[in-house]
Amino acid sequence: MKKLLVPAAAGIIVGVITLIGQRYLPINLNFLANSGAVWLVPAFLLSFFFREDAKISITTAIICLLGCVSGYYVSEAIFNQHPLTFSKGILIWSIIALAAGAVFGIGANWANTKSNPLKYCGMNLLPAVFVAEGVDEILHISDYSHMIPAVVLKIAIGIALYIIINRRLSLKGISLACFIGFSVLGVVVYMVLGSRVLV
Repeated sequence: MKKLLVPAAAGIIVGVITLIGQRYLPINLNFLANSGAVWLVPAFLLSFFFREDAKISITTAIICLLGCVSGYYVSEAIFNQHPLTFSKGILIWSIIALAAGAVFGIGANWANTKSNPLKYCGMNLLPAVFVAEGVDEILHISDYSHMIPAVVLKIAIGIALYIIINRRLSLKGISLACFIGFSVLGVVVYMVLGSRVLV
């Protein structure tokens, strides 16, 4: 149980830093504070390094992401000096945290299990989500024309992560297939969220 305090605390800290980043980072770095992919990094890594079973990995990721949500909205209410209310935004991002936490938690567990045939799927979730987020923004470039370098950088981060994580296996068919497949699936998810949910 004590182990779950770590992802909760990490999530809250990331949520607070997100608010600070949104207010003070320059336009071409502001994406670091406006990116769902960035929130997924600590959730995935904590689930990976705890080296527990799948249920603990999923729980760790979910708690971290819910911590991000609570840290962001509580600090936003404090910073702007208004009462914290249970808004539509909190509900939506909490639901997304549950779903994304389940996916990236189990993915981290797969990536950490050498004998698991789904290992490559888990390894390539993080690189794919950065590329997917960047590609989605390119598809909606009219909304992001003021920050094109940031969009390109986000895709570059995804590709760099892919190479760093897979190393000599970067050109292996299964690694490429997982990376490209999850990137495409991620774009679809972002488009659905953008058109049906986050409006």
